[in-house]
Amino acid sequence: MAAQGSASQLVLVTADGPQQRTTNSIGMDLVQEVARLLGSEHIRSTRLGGDLTLWHAEEGPGRPRAGHPNPAASGLAAEYGAPPITGPAVITGPIMNNTIFPLDTEQAGRVTIRLRAGLGNRSPETAAPAAPADDCTRHSPCRELLAMPAAQRDSLLRLIPARPSDLGPDGIYVHLNDEVVALLVAMGPDESGRFQQAYPVLGHLTSRWNTSHADLIGRAIENMRRDQVVVEPYDQGEYSPLYVIVDQGVSGVAQLVRLNELLGDDLPHGAIIGLPREHQIIAVPIRKARDLATIEPVLRLVHNVGSNALDRVSLDVHWFHRGRLHPLRAEMKNGQLEQIFPPDEFHQLIEQLPRD
Repeated sequence: MAAQGSASQLVLVTADGPQQRTTNSIGMDLVQEVARLLGSEHIRSTRLGGDLTLWHAEEGPGRPRAGHPNPAASGLAAEYGAPPITGPAVITGPIMNNTIFPLDTEQAGRVTIRLRAGLGNRSPETAAPAAPADDCTRHSPCRELLAMPAAQRDSLLRLIPARPSDLGPDGIYVHLNDEVVALLVAMGPDESGRFQQAYPVLGHLTSRWNTSHADLIGRAIENMRRDQVVVEPYDQGEYSPLYVIVDQGVSGVAQLVRLNELLGDDLPHGAIIGLPREHQIIAVPIRKARDLATIEPVLRLVHNVGSNALDRVSLDVHWFHRGRLHPLRAEMKNGQLEQIFPPDEFHQLIEQLPRD
């Protein structure tokens, strides 16, 4: 963090990458300038090695922004063990080449190469140039994706569950929380041609296909609507029904992205969610205050199903709201729910729910 009056370069990283010119923070506190650029007083930083820092905005302390992740910023963050970033981000570091002038586009590109190569304090001029787009055909998964007939490609798109730690710097995905994402893949034959394999769709392919991340995700969700998903409701008397959703296809718990469709409910207050296994979602829509009493039976069911499962996703219970999966960090003692540690928004929800 820079002191008052220090000189530091700022590279604005948009969803299209770090292509905008940078700004100096001479005569202004660095943190204030970063907050101004990001349009929020709630900012978080990730040290990227050397003297470089990546900054992004949050909804509030410890509360990530909703929406689609910023591919360029998320890729840089992932290399240093940080979760995906939604919205614009800012890279800060000392002035390069002893100049007070802003970095131009070419220099900003070299900063990106330096970060992605993990070169620490080495000069960006010594970094290897980025591989040309034509080299896509030489490596997997681009090689396999580009070999798929264009007429078939759209029908092969799906979202599958993945861990943020498994993501590369250029993956396309829907961020559910810091533990689970829905990764965009195309289902194609493996090298033997006998079995299906999920090939991650990388962001730089969108320019070749003349499309966008959002469009590809939309096509994947449309394909998932045609998959065989079993939704079984269980009556809970005075509480909302408990639903068990099973998808034995490739998408599994990534079907969360269309939970409102599967339950036939807009879910204005969200739902209590359990993810004991990769292909199973337990859900209770939250309609009234009394539905919160189902947290304990859902947690108990999650433990019963997931404790010995090889494909376990989580033994926690979650609040799914507006596309985000918020862990409630539930603690059990002697088989009973002892306490939960929900986000601030969940406390606000409790006050708003109908009581009768």
